[in-house]
Amino acid sequence: MRQRLQALRPLLRGTWPWFRREARLTEKLRTIWDGSNQIDRKFDLIRLFHDFRQPDLHETVDDKTWSDLEMDEVFASLDRTVGSVGRQYLYSLLRTWEPDLCELRRRASLRALFRSNPDLREAIQRELYRLRHDDAYFVVSFLSEELPERPPACFLIYLASAAFFGSLITGFFVPAFFLIAAGLAAINLTINVLYGSRVFQYFGQLTFLTSLLTVASRLAALLPPGRVAEIDVLRKHRTLAVRLNRRMFWLCVDEARLNEISSAFFIFLNVFGLSKLVAFLRSVDDLRSSRAEIRAIFDAVGSLDALLAAAGYEESLGPHCQPILNANGLVDVAGIYHPLIGNPVGNSFRLESRSALITGSNLAGKTTFIKTIGVNLILARTLYMCLAESAILPEVTVRASIKHDDRVLDGHSYYSREIEQIATFVRCPPDSCLLLIDEIFRGTNTVERVAIAAATVRYLSDRNLVLVTTHDVELQELLADCSRMFHFSEVVEGGKYFFDYRLRPGPCGAGNAVKLIELRQFPREIVEAARRRVEELQGLTTDGLTKSAG
Repeated sequence: MRQRLQALRPLLRGTWPWFRREARLTEKLRTIWDGSNQIDRKFDLIRLFHDFRQPDLHETVDDKTWSDLEMDEVFASLDRTVGSVGRQYLYSLLRTWEPDLCELRRRASLRALFRSNPDLREAIQRELYRLRHDDAYFVVSFLSEELPERPPACFLIYLASAAFFGSLITGFFVPAFFLIAAGLAAINLTINVLYGSRVFQYFGQLTFLTSLLTVASRLAALLPPGRVAEIDVLRKHRTLAVRLNRRMFWLCVDEARLNEISSAFFIFLNVFGLSKLVAFLRSVDDLRSSRAEIRAIFDAVGSLDALLAAAGYEESLGPHCQPILNANGLVDVAGIYHPLIGNPVGNSFRLESRSALITGSNLAGKTTFIKTIGVNLILARTLYMCLAESAILPEVTVRASIKHDDRVLDGHSYYSREIEQIATFVRCPPDSCLLLIDEIFRGTNTVERVAIAAATVRYLSDRNLVLVTTHDVELQELLADCSRMFHFSEVVEGGKYFFDYRLRPGPCGAGNAVKLIELRQFPREIVEAARRRVEELQGLTTDGLTKSAG
């Protein structure tokens, strides 16, 4: 036995580094799956694919709503993609409203398959890991930019290349041919300068493309336990992927990564023998005619990675559910919470074809709640997933008006930016949107703010679902006939106050603002003067605002 082990020792010594690499890769993939892997997300590169496909999409989450709902941060918490292509695809997936319920259910089923089959999951991740580098972000450049057509006299480039190599080889037998090879080298150098400079910019794109095609070919060979539409697509185009990779092999040689001798050899062949130009010309027509198939390959690979990421995210969640989507304008959720909050408080909420007016103190949870509804509607209509115990949501898009900045350089005030955004809400088609408005018209004076807010919310409520937060309790009476009232409030107990972040039905009662400054030990004369002023203003303001709104 000892002799056998000694005989195997050189073999084990040779394979040990391979086992160590495999173990490190397995551990890396598991950290990606559970979300503990640190990723430097370059959003300017991540959104390239979405920007490319956006003109072809029917409805997407607009930039303002995406920003107001902090969806970059939501994306980052959800992102467990392995490769750059999958990261781009997941970003675009979250920004695109999916109208097909069958497709949403298929995405949910595929997530369940990945969660229940760790071997399949890791096999896919291992192949996708080849696309982990930032270079893979630029595959989309091939999809968005037109390749040049072959020049009419391209046969002359083939001839010049063949003549150079023929003369070079013949020169070893007839030295005089070395002079002919030298002359041809000068001609080929000129061709590289005149024509090659126009096409060299595309070589990088094609290098990234070969990585994608290699991954696609290997994924196509997998045998999942159930039907996976993405793998079916890759099988359909596997022959094309292999053929294109063979034709583009020479284009993928990166001289900068070779040792000095190998690098000099390849540069010599490419500059004087036109090797890369010939490889490009042999490939370009095939690539141009196969653009639709390559796009299908990109989508299939990206979708696999994106849904793997969503499956990993789903496994890390607390209570969650598949939503029920309806066309009746009904919102009915139980225990809904925001994905970015640790130890969140779940809230229940029901609204049907009306607006909701939500009042309460600062930091009590108003803004977070309307963001929670908006984020979960996006997750429902892109991934068929909700962070709630149960969720019935309308099959509409979401538009938000939450954050607005005063900008000195362009001369726009907070109020002017807000009215620009809400003006787009006024133009939304009926029964198409859920509108989220935080502290409506807070950028102007009290009397006009309440009057304009009452008129605007009433108009919007007749056309779409509206969730509005406000500190103006006067709106409760002005909009009682067209809006349901909800409120958040702080709790004052035993000389202390805190927020429980619970949404409560009904209008907000008397505020605790004066009580809070008293607890903060403001001077007694300030507290008493404030109480008297509140009592005086409560009667005057309500009468004046009622007349103004009427």
